[in-house]
Amino acid sequence: MRVVSAPSFTPFLRPRFPAGVSGGPLVALLALLAGAAALSAIAVGGGGWPDWWLPRTLVVVAAVGYVLVWAGLVAPVRRFGAAMARMAIEGRVELVVSRARVAELDRVALALYRFRGSRLGRRGSRSLGVPLAVAPCLAALLVLGWVVVAATATVGGAVPAPAELVREVGVRADERAAELDSAVRGGLAALQRAADPPTGGVVTDPANTAGQILAAQPLFRSVSVVDRAGRPIATAGLPLGEPVTALPSESRVVQANTAGSEPLVRASTPMRDGASVLVAEFDPRALNAVIRAGGSTRVVDPQRATVLDSGGYTAFAPLDDPALEALAGTVPTDSPRAEQLADGRVAAARLVSPPGAPTDLGWVLIEEQDVAIAAFADDGSRRGTIVVIAVSASVAMGALAWTLVTVVLPARRLARHVERLAAGDEVPPLAPQRLDELGTAVAATNRFVAAHARLDEEVRS
Repeated sequence: MRVVSAPSFTPFLRPRFPAGVSGGPLVALLALLAGAAALSAIAVGGGGWPDWWLPRTLVVVAAVGYVLVWAGLVAPVRRFGAAMARMAIEGRVELVVSRARVAELDRVALALYRFRGSRLGRRGSRSLGVPLAVAPCLAALLVLGWVVVAATATVGGAVPAPAELVREVGVRADERAAELDSAVRGGLAALQRAADPPTGGVVTDPANTAGQILAAQPLFRSVSVVDRAGRPIATAGLPLGEPVTALPSESRVVQANTAGSEPLVRASTPMRDGASVLVAEFDPRALNAVIRAGGSTRVVDPQRATVLDSGGYTAFAPLDDPALEALAGTVPTDSPRAEQLADGRVAAARLVSPPGAPTDLGWVLIEEQDVAIAAFADDGSRRGTIVVIAVSASVAMGALAWTLVTVVLPARRLARHVERLAAGDEVPPLAPQRLDELGTAVAATNRFVAAHARLDEEVRS
């Protein structure tokens, strides 16, 4: 008698990703541990910060977070993938992972029992367990909590040096005011050169002259030649914002309005012919760019209304800070006045132009600086600490988000797919997102369903 051996089952396809579903949590763990190492290196390098509790607590956060994700996501999914593979090979739904552990995996198990027509008995008919997303979300909250505490301690704990800061802010205010005054004086000088050519001749082509000035002076938005009645003869650029009513007898820069959507600053100078005047309007955006060199800088007019602000502004908004208003009202004419305010700020005020100068608009430039932020900016160790905190936490949070995308969402998609099969819907096989433990479970589901479909056909035939 010939003996025939039983056919062996083809080994089920195994995951091809070495880390499988644990890849994201591993990246998060390594990012946090690398951050702890970097913080330790900064602490060893000197500077007084970070304190050693920062890297130590980060190591604890990394370990606790990884254990949470491993216990609540990685280990259950790995067991589930292995059980699903055995179920597909042997055709026994009883081999699927036990229920009441993880919600999505429990939904798959429950639906497979229904699909197979098995009696549920005490297992019940409702899905149980904790959702897969809980573990990575708890780990993310743990990381975020550490980030908030660490960043607050790093920035808020900087030791200020008020006296030195007051001097620095005063110097910056002096420099910004000088730069703005130089820009305005440069625009007026360009008009004067055009109105009084070196040859001593008279301008015969006003339109060409206005165009040349506008092209050579980026601070202007329009240049016009007007007659003694204020009527434009030729204009280059935008039309005049308001009619010219008072013609100057000498070169001058004036602020032509005290209300409106933007300040109207005009430079004008009589032309050699004595019958016309060159008038140029400054572009407020270009003037604002002059003071935008770091820090918080604003310029107010004699009515203490804002005309320029490095941080963006509404034109002619009142200076409603009593401390700054008092500072602007007592600024000396020849030097900046700087002092530390009571609310943790340092401020300095400086006249933009000397009184009586052709460019004197009565403007006062005010420079502000928060003491704690300035101290932080001067502390290299604290700046480095913030960078390490931001980078390590960002990578860890990104890895946890990747885990949600590549593990939690596919698990939910598989649960919905099997539930539709159990309900009797005709659905095509589900494509694995990638060949990890969940990909194995998806492929096992497809194989299990196909095997039972062939068995049903054989029974019917």
